[in-house]
Amino acid sequence: MKSLLFLLVSVLLLVISPVRAQQEALPLGLDPFPLSRLISQVERADPDYRLMLGGIIKINGLVRSDREQRLQAQLNRMTWQLPSGYSPEAGFNYLREQLLNKGAEVLFECAGRQCGPSNLWANEIFGQARLYGVDSSQFYAALTMQQAHVAIYSVRRGNGRVYLHLDVLENEALASTELSVRLRQQGYVELPDWPDSPDRTVQAVLELQRELPASELWLVVHWQGQDLDLTLRQSKEAAARLKRLIVEKGGEGKRLRVEGVGALAPSVLGGRRQVAVVVLREG
Repeated sequence: MKSLLFLLVSVLLLVISPVRAQQEALPLGLDPFPLSRLISQVERADPDYRLMLGGIIKINGLVRSDREQRLQAQLNRMTWQLPSGYSPEAGFNYLREQLLNKGAEVLFECAGRQCGPSNLWANEIFGQARLYGVDSSQFYAALTMQQAHVAIYSVRRGNGRVYLHLDVLENEALASTELSVRLRQQGYVELPDWPDSPDRTVQAVLELQRELPASELWLVVHWQGQDLDLTLRQSKEAAARLKRLIVEKGGEGKRLRVEGVGALAPSVLGGRRQVAVVVLREG
């Protein structure tokens, strides 16, 4: 009897332990979709992650969006196959609701063809060919939290299989250190949180000032548009506002110069509406 009980417990542990391991592997304390199968997981430092804040399209061989945010952080990337009978929306909402309950804020979300071609999301954005599905079945959301940015994507393939994808970018404190390293190496660096998270942009500049106490920093704001005079005025106003925010939070105004250059450098903007760059001037 004891040997039979031991055998039953051993079998249960073998069945349950993979589920527990999968749950423990999820960042931010999230729970995986019930009975889903984890088919891919990657963890790595990503120095230039593109968090899409609009539908995407390919122009001249490059993926573009009306808005996007560049991030430097630790990427935890996971893809699941959902059990038969569940829709992409069910998997998408399962993760979305958990994140909202943890205080996440939605930066952008879309559904169906308004997101853009599924093959671009699968191959160009997430690097996971399994996510290439039916355009009308897809769901995407970009969210922000105090400790991370998150991207969720779900889609149904032509064969009926449903996949759910999650990108979590954590350790933004590390990203600020990487900003200062890159600033020293190349003399300039883009502020990845501008303009969608001005508080994080301000914090990044404050930390750069602390790490470079003998140096002067220039903040240069680029602004997309056809009317050059208008973009120059808008970018200068945005640069001045950003400086005020930094000084209000304790930044040293004497070591901080700002400038707006409008659309004078279109190659910097790409498909983005605004870009803020820090240029280092050694003291």
